[in-house]
Amino acid sequence: MDIAGKVALVTGAAGGIGSALVEALLRAGAGKVLACDLGEAGLRRLAARDPQRIATHVLDVTDEAAVRALAAQAGDVSIVINCHGVVIHESYLESESIAGFRKEMEVNYWGQVLMCRAFAPIVGANGGGAIANFLSPLALATHPFCGNYCASKAACRALTDGMRAELAGQGTLVVSVFPGAIDTGMMTKLDIPKSDPALVAQGVVDAIAAGETECWVGETAPEFRDQWRVDPAPLIAEAAKYLRLPK
Repeated sequence: MDIAGKVALVTGAAGGIGSALVEALLRAGAGKVLACDLGEAGLRRLAARDPQRIATHVLDVTDEAAVRALAAQAGDVSIVINCHGVVIHESYLESESIAGFRKEMEVNYWGQVLMCRAFAPIVGANGGGAIANFLSPLALATHPFCGNYCASKAACRALTDGMRAELAGQGTLVVSVFPGAIDTGMMTKLDIPKSDPALVAQGVVDAIAAGETECWVGETAPEFRDQWRVDPAPLIAEAAKYLRLPK
């Protein structure tokens, strides 16, 4: 897909990976990037990097009316990257309530559903384009200390596969993004290899440009993919070792 001159939309844009995606899209020649997030201050800082090509919008992706209102104003979008997300790092049994689990599903899964439903018709009306949904290798092998997060990403994987089938006739590329751990605020508690957000963002934009339906990028992600395709059992067993986060 030729990104040059296109209008792109990025959710979670005020975060480390989101802002890196905005910059990678601009480097690829995007005519404008609509950066969406709940963090108004972060959006202002992001817009200051390129006021001519970065537009911002405060958006709660779980608010259906707000998502539809944005879609009504953004009829020129051809590329959508859904990279918003939340993780609570709690096991199913140790969590005091399921409130955090509900939030993970609302933000991670239903937020992507609402964005896809609102913007897929717009992308199609503009001649086709791309929708990229951030998933996780944990959509395939559940870690006990964040089992519900993994469930939300597994649901996103099903959504993305379904969207790919539904949009096959309108010339819209649908990309499943499986990043390794990224060095952002969401991952500060984890002592594991992490990737620079800029590296991951560039990999995602490169995958869109190349027309790839899957993007495995970052620390350990390609190795995870290769092992999963051969035999997923060792990955599932390895995941089961992580009983809790270090205090």
